[in-house]
Amino acid sequence: MDIELAGGAGRPLYLQLRDQLRARLLSGAAAPGSRLPSAREMAALLHVSRNTVFEAYRMLEEEGLVRIVAGQGVFAAPRRAQEAAPTGPRLPWDDLVCAQARAYAHFREHEGRVDLGNRQVISFSSLAPDYHAFENDAFRRALNTVMTNEGSVLLAYGYTRGYEPFRAFVRDYLVGKGLRMDGQEILITNGFRQAAGLVVETLVSPGDAVAVEAPTYNGFLGILRARGARALPVDCDGEGVRLADLARALDAGARLVYLIPTYHNPTGRNMSLQRRQEVLALCRARGVPLLEDGFNEELRFRGECHPAIKALAGSEDVIYAGSFSKVLFPGLRVGWVAAPAALTRYLVHEKYNQDIHTPPLLQAALRQYCLDGSLDRHIKRMRGLYRERLDALYDALERRFSGRAKWEKVEGGFSAWLEFPEGIDLREGLAGARDRGVLYAPGDAFYPDGRGRSCMRLGFSRLEPGQIARGIDILSDYINSLGG
Repeated sequence: MDIELAGGAGRPLYLQLRDQLRARLLSGAAAPGSRLPSAREMAALLHVSRNTVFEAYRMLEEEGLVRIVAGQGVFAAPRRAQEAAPTGPRLPWDDLVCAQARAYAHFREHEGRVDLGNRQVISFSSLAPDYHAFENDAFRRALNTVMTNEGSVLLAYGYTRGYEPFRAFVRDYLVGKGLRMDGQEILITNGFRQAAGLVVETLVSPGDAVAVEAPTYNGFLGILRARGARALPVDCDGEGVRLADLARALDAGARLVYLIPTYHNPTGRNMSLQRRQEVLALCRARGVPLLEDGFNEELRFRGECHPAIKALAGSEDVIYAGSFSKVLFPGLRVGWVAAPAALTRYLVHEKYNQDIHTPPLLQAALRQYCLDGSLDRHIKRMRGLYRERLDALYDALERRFSGRAKWEKVEGGFSAWLEFPEGIDLREGLAGARDRGVLYAPGDAFYPDGRGRSCMRLGFSRLEPGQIARGIDILSDYINSLGG
């Protein structure tokens, strides 16, 4: 019998045996009514105890897959005969995929072809915090505390709006950042992506237009494509989105404006205070909702700190979305939307239709973690860590790309944006860079209109200074081979 059990695999041997026997029984490899080896025979064959085999057989009997007959043995239970497999061609999946899904080809497709186990690949493509730098013990203590205090209550279905004590904490947290929260409601979501998606699905119909910065967060472009909406690109200058271009997008019928004013993704740019005020005034005058992405405002390493647009006078109708994923660790899919109460009731309906609620246990643990000061200590430590890595990136860029590419020095966030001379196709060159052992995010992934093929985004947050230096050396030599 072709069964292999792995001792020390972290899964009890009787469960491994149960699973493998179940697969044989359900697949028909063990014929209905056939006799299985006795517990003594199976134990000797697999070099395990008889109790291990007894327990596996007992569980299979409870599932109705075997019959244990005293004095006779263990038999595969009778099963209804399976019909012959239907004949016919396999489904042509490439032809069946809908147009919205086909339109969105993400640059991370290339990462799936990298054998990370056999080679050292230096990836500048990620825009995630370094989860290795997170202090696990503090979060573990928070989990233990809330389970001790609230126990099984946190294991039940939660409220769609969110775990109430955590909603109150997020509200206070945003007020502490200067946001104007009078008349606003908080909806807890599974990360920023869901928060933005709820807003789009509530306010934007298929075929509608949404004004976005060019370039912008490619995940939001994916949300628009999935909705069947059109992205209207609005060009930017050193202060942020250009006001005249934004006005033209509104004249063209944009139903929503999406902006990342602080440490913009992908450029890292920090929109000036005056431009924030002008954008708010324009959107308010035109009666068009503004969705502000506040995904990494805490990640300021140096320089001037500007208030969020949601913190400015007259921002009552600004929708503000964010999460803790970039501040803490990427697997933490907890985000929020702060929006006028009249809109939030519809966002709640959409949230319920999608997944009912965000896990209460995670919300409670995160609240506990933040209340005891762990969040503030973590942010302080991470600012120093990421500042060092950003400086290492700029040192390497000055050493290898000075005069060959253009970039602006940023003061926060996780990325730098490089622009090369036209004619260097960094989308086409992505596979070659992967083969050299380095990855980046090609610029066209962040434009809705195909521009940016001579640009790249470099994320530095998950790389040590030495890795950054080596990666830029490899990237420089590779781009030189492309003629840049």
